[in-house]
Amino acid sequence: MANNESVDWQFSGSDEGKAASEASLSTYTSKLFALCDPQGKPILPPRGETAETSHTAERAVVKAVLFGTGNAYALQAVADYLNRDLPKKLSPDDVFMTVGCKQAIELAVDTLAKPNANILLPKPGYPSNLIRSIFKHLEVRNYEFLREKKYEIDLDSVRAAADENTFAIFIINPHNPNGNTYSEAHLKQLAVLARELGIMVVSDEVFRWSVFGSNPFVPMGKFSSIVPVVTLGSISKGWSVPGWRTGWIALHDLDGVFKSKNVLAAIKQFLDLNSKPPTVIQAAIPTILEKTGKEFFHRRQMFLKDKTDLAYYKLKSIPSLTCYMKPEACTFFWTELNLSSFVDIEDDEDFCEKLATEENLVLLPGIAFTLKNWVRHSIDMDTPTLEDAFDRLKSFCDRHSISGETPRKAVNGVN
Repeated sequence: MANNESVDWQFSGSDEGKAASEASLSTYTSKLFALCDPQGKPILPPRGETAETSHTAERAVVKAVLFGTGNAYALQAVADYLNRDLPKKLSPDDVFMTVGCKQAIELAVDTLAKPNANILLPKPGYPSNLIRSIFKHLEVRNYEFLREKKYEIDLDSVRAAADENTFAIFIINPHNPNGNTYSEAHLKQLAVLARELGIMVVSDEVFRWSVFGSNPFVPMGKFSSIVPVVTLGSISKGWSVPGWRTGWIALHDLDGVFKSKNVLAAIKQFLDLNSKPPTVIQAAIPTILEKTGKEFFHRRQMFLKDKTDLAYYKLKSIPSLTCYMKPEACTFFWTELNLSSFVDIEDDEDFCEKLATEENLVLLPGIAFTLKNWVRHSIDMDTPTLEDAFDRLKSFCDRHSISGETPRKAVNGVN
C-alpha cells in the first residue's frame, strides 16, 4: 500500500462557510433545542407543527403533478397579483422566479452592485449568516429605527450611512423582527430620500399577508414613479408553505433606468447559472395566487392578532423584558433584555441557553438578527401552549432577577 503521508496533497476543506453556518438561524435553533430535556415538560415552541396550509395551494400542486400543467404562466400570474395594488403595472418581463426569498436577496446583491459598492441594511433585520454572505460581495452598512415612532426608519441614519458608493437600501416590510408595517407617508419619504441619494429601494415583502394591525400594508412598488424599486416576494409565509422554496423578484422600473443600466440582462444571466424553483410549484403558482380566498388570510390574521393580544398582556408581568411596540404584523415578538435586573445573565445568548435548559423553552437571541441583548419570541401556537410558554418565561425571569419572586429550584433537573 502506498504511503499517503508522504504526499503533499494540494487541497483541503475550506473554513469559509464555518462562520456563516455558526451564525445561521437554524444553527442557533438546533443548539437551543438540543439543550432542552426531551424527558421533561413539553418543549416549546412545538417542533414539527406548522400553521394551516392553504388547501388551494395543496390542490394546485397535486393538479400540477398529475396533469403536468407546465410553468409558462407563473410570471404573468405574479405580475397580475402584484398589479392589484400598483398604479404603474408590471409585465411578465419584469418578474423573475427564484428559489425562495433568500435567492432573490442574493440575486439583487450579485447583479445590482458595482465594484467598491456598499449597501444599507436594517439593524435588526436579516439573520447574521445572510449578512455574512452579503459581506463577501460588498460592504454592509446599517441604518437604525425610531422606537418612539413605531419603528419607523430613522431617515437621518440612512443619510449618514450613505455615500457615493451606496447603491441600494434594503427594507423589510412588514418588518421581522420589529413587527411593524410602514405607512404610505413614511414609504414616500423614504422614496424621496433614496432618489436624492441616487440609490434604489429593495423591499422584502414576504410578510405582507400577515398584517393584522390598523396600519395596512402598502407595497413599495407604488413609489416607482419616484425611485427605482425592487420587490422581493415568496409564498412561504402567506400560504404557510416554508419548504416549497418558491419566490420572486419584481423590477418596478423608473423611466427605463433598469434597462439602461443592463439590470435585466444581468438577472437573466444570474438565473441561467443558478437553481430554479421547482417546476411543479411554479406550475401551481397561477392557481395559488388567483384562487386562494380572502377568508384564508383573514383567518390567519385573526389568529395572529389574538395571540399578539395575549402575549402583550403576559409580557406586562415580566419587568425584565421590554416590548416597545405591540406588533401589528408577522408571527413574533421582539423584546429587549433589561440585563441590570438579572443576577446571573450575561447576554442574550446566555439568557436563551439557560432558558432552554431550565424551562424547555426556546427563544432566539437578538445577536442572530445582528442586535445584541434582545430576544425574539414565537407566538405562532395555540392559546394554551402560548400561555404555558409565557408562564415559563415569567418563572425563569423571576428566578434570575435581582428582586425575583420565585426562589431558585430544580427545573428539568437543573438547580
